[in-house]
Amino acid sequence: MIAFGRVLVMMGAGLAPVQVNADPGLALSCLPQTAEVADLCGLLQEVIATSLPDRKVELVEAETPPDMTTAVRLHVERLKKNGIAAHLEWRHPGEDWKTGETRALSVMDRDLNARMISGFFQSLWDASPIAR
Repeated sequence: MIAFGRVLVMMGAGLAPVQVNADPGLALSCLPQTAEVADLCGLLQEVIATSLPDRKVELVEAETPPDMTTAVRLHVERLKKNGIAAHLEWRHPGEDWKTGETRALSVMDRDLNARMISGFFQSLWDASPIAR
């Protein structure tokens, strides 16, 4: 005969809380590594964080993305005061890098501002398979 208290202890052992990291995170880096592109990287970080509210978006060095999390790179191909061309690259853990299409934004009557660039990044992000 098993004592009632011992049964509860044995049952409770199977019900112990298990800590699971629900946020696998996302590592973001930007190329080329210049001050101007670093500023833009923060705007893309905001776009991704808004699109994926359950994931922590962490800025990392482009050469050393973590192997254990999904990594995204913004590659700015052209940046001028009135235009930008860029594409995204991404990699899930254990996979090779994939490259998205290059998109561009150009304005004629003014310089680019943060709102315009954020909108551009939103469309760049939404068009990439990594966003889905």
